[in-house]
Amino acid sequence: MDDIPLIFDPLSGRYHRISRSGERLLPLLDGSRARDDLVQSVSAATADSARLQESVNSFLDSLASSGLLVGSSPDTDGDSRVRRFQTTQLMPRFVVSRALPTLLEPLAAVIRGGPQRLIAVLSGLGAVFGYLTAIGVLVGTAPPLEQMIGPALLVACGLMIAQTLVHESCHALVAQVCRVPVRGLGVALLFYFMPLAYVDRTDAYRLQRRGPRVLLALAGPMADGWIAGTTALVAFLGTGFVSDVATALLLLQVIGLVINLNPLLPSDGYAAIEAGTGLVDARGRAFTILANTVTRRPLPRHLQGVSLRARAAHLAYATCCLLYVGMIAVAMLNFFALAVSLVEGRFHS
Repeated sequence: MDDIPLIFDPLSGRYHRISRSGERLLPLLDGSRARDDLVQSVSAATADSARLQESVNSFLDSLASSGLLVGSSPDTDGDSRVRRFQTTQLMPRFVVSRALPTLLEPLAAVIRGGPQRLIAVLSGLGAVFGYLTAIGVLVGTAPPLEQMIGPALLVACGLMIAQTLVHESCHALVAQVCRVPVRGLGVALLFYFMPLAYVDRTDAYRLQRRGPRVLLALAGPMADGWIAGTTALVAFLGTGFVSDVATALLLLQVIGLVINLNPLLPSDGYAAIEAGTGLVDARGRAFTILANTVTRRPLPRHLQGVSLRARAAHLAYATCCLLYVGMIAVAMLNFFALAVSLVEGRFHS
């Protein structure tokens, strides 16, 4: 991916990033050489043989710790592709369905036969127009929050759940068009308290070009933009309860936009930045560096060569992410407290 060599493990479904020098060593790992023979044959032709031996041994140890060598076992057991429940990066995940590739293939086949670039451009422009319309209507005509609390907000929450399914299905549709089907649709709890829907797009690593990977990351927000524009028209033209529901839904959609594009969360915006810049798991690396720094444990081998400047940047990013999640948690608690107080006030009145 982006000329970065990756090893795919078909047993666990995981991808492992390696260096160019490591890639050149892979053909030698054919089972015909013992470790010592391999190290000696590689280092024999160089003057700095001791340093090269250390590098080769470190590379082999890394492969063994990932379970990629015959006879080795990974640090985490189990098959990540078949288990419905798993926890990574403080985010418990539960797979709900693996049927999306089958369901979406007929539509994906039609899109593959059409002008894909034109479809992508029109989808993006429509999404931007939809979001601008939604923000304009929300700012210009929104009723007081008290008027939206109650049945209108409950209906809007139900519609938002349905929109989330459309959002995730659009990610899956683009993946299907690109012939890297998603592995499943599921629900996750970010930091064990913030519910999120997701589709497992791990195999997007197989896409060689950045453009399709960026489009795959932004497919959900683009669909949300079209839906937000339609909701804005209903809120502007509708009256009474219908208008209240649409306006409450607009508020949820704008909040969803901020969350979806925020690089301080494992969001679509963060995924698009990763895809567009060629970064690989920058967030995971940042939290690993932060956790190991706080606990005073040595860094994993693949992070030991990170410069002090890069390490400081990773620490700053991970710290900002944690602070931001804390702010969201406080804001959610305050919102629920306000909603309860407003409902109680209506009930008593």
